[in-house]
Amino acid sequence: MPDSGAALLPELPALIGVDTVRQRLAEIFPEAFADRGILVGRMAAHVVFVFLYGGFVEGSARLLRPSLVYFFTAEQARRTKPAERLAWLAKAFKPGHRPPGKRWYADTSRESIRDDLIRNRLLTMGIIGRKEGVATTSSAPVYFLRAAFAALFAPALSGAALRAAIVAWRSAHLAPGALQRMALKAQGVLPRQGDVFIDLPDATRMRVSAGPSSPILKAMVEQFAPRWLRNPVVLWISASDKKAHPMFVDRARAVGLVFDPSNELPDLILADVEDPVRFVFCEIVATDSPVTQARKAALAKIAHQSGIGSQHLHFVTAFQEREAAAFRKTFSRIAPDSDIWFSTEPDLIVKLRTANPLR
Repeated sequence: MPDSGAALLPELPALIGVDTVRQRLAEIFPEAFADRGILVGRMAAHVVFVFLYGGFVEGSARLLRPSLVYFFTAEQARRTKPAERLAWLAKAFKPGHRPPGKRWYADTSRESIRDDLIRNRLLTMGIIGRKEGVATTSSAPVYFLRAAFAALFAPALSGAALRAAIVAWRSAHLAPGALQRMALKAQGVLPRQGDVFIDLPDATRMRVSAGPSSPILKAMVEQFAPRWLRNPVVLWISASDKKAHPMFVDRARAVGLVFDPSNELPDLILADVEDPVRFVFCEIVATDSPVTQARKAALAKIAHQSGIGSQHLHFVTAFQEREAAAFRKTFSRIAPDSDIWFSTEPDLIVKLRTANPLR
């Protein structure tokens, strides 16, 4: 069949796995991008993967039809040698051919893949192209992945080089309005779905992005701080979308806590502004990373370098509840001489204390 077979056509592009394709899509389309959910989901990763798997890339003369995605299987995806991919290409367009293994999608998914994703998103965005002169009702293969977009999935591309390639692709292929929106949202100017608003002790309010740890962080500021500190002040919040807020850098410096924001700082630093000031270093645990002995030592070093003595330091690991999987998973690693707090039981603190041996 012309335009779809493997004979006398360019070599197939080097291939990355479906999960890596999805990871790169998430880097290409950040949270601020409209329709991001469908563009970075598993369906989009499957579609892009099949384009790459069969070499349906601009300039190759190979063309894809959506049914190749419907019928594709995880077993076929594991057959990544060039000869295996070419063997699939030689059969894929034959009537009734099905790759080995369980299909990725049932027939009921045809419209979502063909219309919602390919025609209404990828085609209109210029990520894929369509052969001219073919009726829209035709079942013939007509789609190809644009070469500039396909290049972002080269296996050799990683790190700074990948980030630079993504930025270059965005600048060349995305509308100015989309780029401006992403830039503004990256600065936290525009709201995002699910944002969490935290009321600080000084009656101001800040917004952090949605995530499993955000409700626990909110509870630490709004419930833990007023219950367990006499005169609480938030010195530092490190959110997933913005690690360093200028106002917290200045506030921490005002009470003598000086550090490099690029270092690995705790999720939350509270102060009890009494005489003397007490400093509370807090880790928020939705999945992992409690205040371990090593983490406690690293945080204490930050304080000591600012001239703050150990007697003024406290360490807290915060969880959602005692039944949380994260608590059961990490409890044995939590450092002695630190505290544990649960957002569902704000009046309870679990203290892990060492004592001198009985004589």
